[in-house]
Amino acid sequence: MPDLAGERPAAEEQVRRDIRDVRARWRTRQVLDAAVRLINTGGLHGMSMQALAKEAQISVGLIYSYFGGKEDVVVAVVADLAEQIRREVDDRIAAAGADPVERLAAGFAGYCVAMDSHRNAGLLTYRQSAELGPAARERLKEAERRTFAPLTAVVEQAAAAGLLADGVSPEVLVFDLTVLAQVWALKHWHFPEGYGVERFVADQVATLVRPALTPTPHEGNSA
Repeated sequence: MPDLAGERPAAEEQVRRDIRDVRARWRTRQVLDAAVRLINTGGLHGMSMQALAKEAQISVGLIYSYFGGKEDVVVAVVADLAEQIRREVDDRIAAAGADPVERLAAGFAGYCVAMDSHRNAGLLTYRQSAELGPAARERLKEAERRTFAPLTAVVEQAAAAGLLADGVSPEVLVFDLTVLAQVWALKHWHFPEGYGVERFVADQVATLVRPALTPTPHEGNSA
C-alpha cells in the first residue's frame, strides 16, 4: 500500500514552494516595473531604494532580498527585456514553418513587437547604461547578446541553404535587424501618426530582409 500519510506532507511542501515562487516572481515584477517608471522620469541617480520601495509598494528590505542595489535592478530590467524578446522571437519563428525566409521575417517581427511592447525598458537600456559600472555594463551586453541568438540561427540556416544574396554578411545582417528593432523603440516618433510597428516590420522586410535573400537559390545549383 502506498504511504499516503508520508506523501501528503511532501505534496503540501511542494505547494508551499510553488506559492513562494509565484510570490517572488510577482514581487520581482513589481520592482522591475517600478524601476522602469522611476528611471525613465528621473534617471538612475534619481532613483533611491526608498523611492523604489514606495513606487513598488513593498519594503526596502524585501527589495534587498532580491537585488543587491540599484545596478542589480537595472541589469534585471534589461535581462527581463531580453527574455521577453527571446520568447517572442522564438515563438514567431516556430510558427513560421520551415522556410528560412519566412522564419527570418517572423523573427525580426517578433523582435520589433517585443521592443514596441516594452518601449520604456528599451529606453532605459540606452539612457542609463553609461551610468553603470564596468561589471554591470558587461552583464547588460551579455543579456543583449542572448537576444541575437534566435535570429543568428535562422540567418545561418538561410546561409547554409544558399539563400543569402552574394556579398551579404550573416553577422552584419543579424546586427542590422536587431539594431532596427531596437531603434523602433527609440525613434518610432519619426514616422507619421498611424504608422505602427506592423507597417514598420513590413517596410523593413521589403527594404532589408528580402533583398538580402536570393529568391531562387537553386537555379545556379542546377546548371
